[in-house]
Amino acid sequence: MNAFEFRTGQIPGSYGALSESELTDIKKGIFLFADKVNEGLLFAMFVFGIFIAFFYDTWLVAFAVGGLCLAAYFISKKMLPESDLYQYVLSSVSAIFAAQFIYQMHGMAEMHFWVFICSTILIIYQNWRLQIPLIAIVVVHHGTFAYLQFAGYKEIYFTQLDYMDLTTFIFHGVLAACVCAVSAYWSHIFYKRTIQDAENLKVQLLLKAELQEKNEELTASEEELRASEEELLASQEELTQINENLNDLVKERTLTIIDQNKKFVHHAFINAHKVRSPLARIQGLVNLLSYETHRLSPDAQEIHRLLKASSIELDDILHEVKVNLDAAEYKGLPEDPSSEDLVKRVVN
Repeated sequence: MNAFEFRTGQIPGSYGALSESELTDIKKGIFLFADKVNEGLLFAMFVFGIFIAFFYDTWLVAFAVGGLCLAAYFISKKMLPESDLYQYVLSSVSAIFAAQFIYQMHGMAEMHFWVFICSTILIIYQNWRLQIPLIAIVVVHHGTFAYLQFAGYKEIYFTQLDYMDLTTFIFHGVLAACVCAVSAYWSHIFYKRTIQDAENLKVQLLLKAELQEKNEELTASEEELRASEEELLASQEELTQINENLNDLVKERTLTIIDQNKKFVHHAFINAHKVRSPLARIQGLVNLLSYETHRLSPDAQEIHRLLKASSIELDDILHEVKVNLDAAEYKGLPEDPSSEDLVKRVVN
């Protein structure tokens, strides 16, 4: 999963799902806060029962019923600390406290509001099932005490009215049940929202961890890239140095070759001139000998002819060498390999 999927709501069902231990930890946090609030309310209701005992001298009911309610709650919580049974006991004793107040105030209508107060406070637990014991006990209490009061039993109080018809009683019970149903609905909504918030938080933490991991990988890649870049720069510097050294070497060798070429041209030029003088004498002798060919034998005449042809050929070669040497003075090294051959032929 990536950040785009999270922003667009395309989150896989298993991604960010809470484990059983995580759900347990979330519930413990909810219950810890709810217990503090409801335990404070229980003590307040116990004190309130003692307060209203002044009106009709209901001290025994205030201490006995109220004390038993407190004892039932704290004993169940102490004996079963890992269970949520004590919450259902709390729901039950809340309904009993409301019934106690109705009895102590001889059916005062305002005491019925305690049912709504207790139902609302139970929402904090985010467990809609806690409304069931409360409304069940309230319905049983109201139905039983209403019947007994209107049946003529003394010391039984449900309402201060002289008579309540069935329609009024039904409306009374249905509206009380509606309040509990609304409280149960909001308990369920709050629980779902708490779980959703926890899952979203887990997704955010997972995405943050994933992003941090990607950042670390990116940092490592950047460091590796930086190291490669430094290595490349070092290689470039080394290559530049090699190129500079190579250029110096090429320049040095070029100068050496040019110098050698100049020496070669100079040496060839001198040798060509050295050869020119003997050749000129040979040609002169050949020309002089031409006037006496009639005195020569046929073999001597043939030798004279070959010698004259060779001198002419050698003169042509020397002339060609001179032309090539003159060109070499402007072009550097002779590009025509025949020049070297000609020089070798002249030298030899």
